[in-house]
Amino acid sequence: MGGGNVEVRTGRIWRELGRGQSAPTVAESGTLQLHGLGSREELCLGPFPFVADGDGRLSVRLLEDERLRGHLGLVELRRQTGLVAGEFAVLPDKMSESAFETLRSALERLWAGLIFDPGSVGRLQAELPSPIELWRAIEAPVRDVAAEPRTILVRGEGVRRLEAVRRPSELTAGVIRAGVSVARELGGRDRDPTGVVSPAEPLQRPGRSRVLVRSVETPENTQVAETLRRLVFYARRQPEGGEVANRASRMLREQPFVSCGPLRGGVEAARLRTLHDARYRRIDKVLRMLDRPEAYATEGPGEARLGVKAIIRLYEYWVFLQVLDACRERYGAPIDPGFRILGRRSRSGTTRLGIPAGASVSFPGDVHAAFEPRITANGRGWQGLENVPHPDQGLAQDLITPDVVVLRRGSEPALVVIDAKYVGRHWVDYEAAKIHARYSRIRLEGKPVVRNVLAAHPHRGKDALWAGYGSVPMVPGVQADLGGLLP
Repeated sequence: MGGGNVEVRTGRIWRELGRGQSAPTVAESGTLQLHGLGSREELCLGPFPFVADGDGRLSVRLLEDERLRGHLGLVELRRQTGLVAGEFAVLPDKMSESAFETLRSALERLWAGLIFDPGSVGRLQAELPSPIELWRAIEAPVRDVAAEPRTILVRGEGVRRLEAVRRPSELTAGVIRAGVSVARELGGRDRDPTGVVSPAEPLQRPGRSRVLVRSVETPENTQVAETLRRLVFYARRQPEGGEVANRASRMLREQPFVSCGPLRGGVEAARLRTLHDARYRRIDKVLRMLDRPEAYATEGPGEARLGVKAIIRLYEYWVFLQVLDACRERYGAPIDPGFRILGRRSRSGTTRLGIPAGASVSFPGDVHAAFEPRITANGRGWQGLENVPHPDQGLAQDLITPDVVVLRRGSEPALVVIDAKYVGRHWVDYEAAKIHARYSRIRLEGKPVVRNVLAAHPHRGKDALWAGYGSVPMVPGVQADLGGLLP
C-alpha cells in the first residue's frame, strides 16, 4: 500500500487532496484521476467502494459510473486504513445547464412572489401568457421600430465651418477661432480692399459648435426598450423563457434601444405619444401586461451571474424560500418586516434579491425560520439555541450553521433542520445520516428540541423518514410538500 499523499488530476496538473474550500476540483462530465494509492488498494469515495489498479491509480469517468453520476459538491476519500485522505469537489458544467435554467427561473419566480404578493405566490404565472406568446406579439413591431425609429431634433455638439453658420447658437468661440486661424494662414492672398478673404478661398477648418441633431432617445423608443427589459426579467422566471430572454436581450444591445435610458415620467406619459403609430401600440399592449412589479422589478440574485457554477448555492436559496412559503401556508402571513428582508431596493428602483447568512423571518405562534443561523456551544447564537458537541471528536463542532432552521418556541418548543444537498440520487441517504450526526444535538434552555434533521434533494420519489432524520424531495419548479414536517 502506498504511504504517500493522494493526488487528483485537475486540468493539466496534479493537486494533493485538500479539505473544504481548498479542495481540488473535477468537472462533472470529466474523468476523475487519482494517483498515490497503494497497488490494488481498496478505498471509498463517499459511501462507495473502489479499487486502485496495480500502479496505485484510479480513473473513473463520472458520467458513466452510476454511483457518481449527477453528484455535485465535495467527495470524501477514505483509504483502506480507515483514514480520510482528503476530499475533492465535483463542479457543475454544461451537463447541468438545463437544470440551472429551471432552478433559476423557479427561484426568481418564487422570490418575487414572496416579496410582492405573499398572499398568492403563483398568481403571476397563472395570469400572464407565456414569454413565447408575448415575444411573438412584439417581435415584428420591435424589428420595424429598430429599422425606422421615431426621432427628434435636439441640441447637440458638432462641428461647423464659419461660412456654414446659419443660426446664432451655432456661432461659438471654437468656430470663430478656427475661422480666424485659417484667415491668418492665408495671409494677404485673395483679400478684397476691406481685408476679408475672398469667397474663392473657402475657409476649410471647422470648429466645435452647438448644432441640431436627430436623436432616437424618444419616449416612444424608450417605452419599447422598457418593454424588452421587462420581458427579459419575466422570461427568465419561466421554464420555457430562456430563448425569449436571450433574443430580447440581443435587441436591447442594438440601436436604437441601446441608446435609450430609463423610462422617465412613467408608462402613461410615454403612451400618449404612441396613439397614432400601430407599431408602438402593439408593443404597448404587452407592456400593459408586464406593468406590475413582480414581473420585472427585481435583480439577481448576484450568484446567478456565475451561471451553472452557482447551482449549489442557488439550490440552498430555493430550499429556504420553499420553507418560507410552507411556513406562510401553515402559520399565516409573516410578522413585519416579513419577506422584505429577502431583497433591498437599488438606486435604479428595482429590488435586488439576496439572502444574507442569518436572515430570519418570524410567523404567528412564535415561529421563526432562519437561513444559515449561527448556533454555538455557548448558546449565544441565533434564538439562544445551544449546540451540544458530539461525543465523537471526529464529529464534534462548537459552531454549526445549518442551511435552514425552523423553530417553534412556547411551552413545548420544537425545531426542524433542513439542509440542502444537491447530490446524486444514490448519495441522499448517506448525506442524510451525516447531517443528522452534525445537527441533531441542539437544545433550548437546557432541553433538547430537535424533532427532525432532513436532507433536501432534487430527486422525485426519493424520500424517507427515520427516527429523527430523513430526506425530502425539493425539486425546482415543483411545490414541495412540507406541511407535516414543520414543527
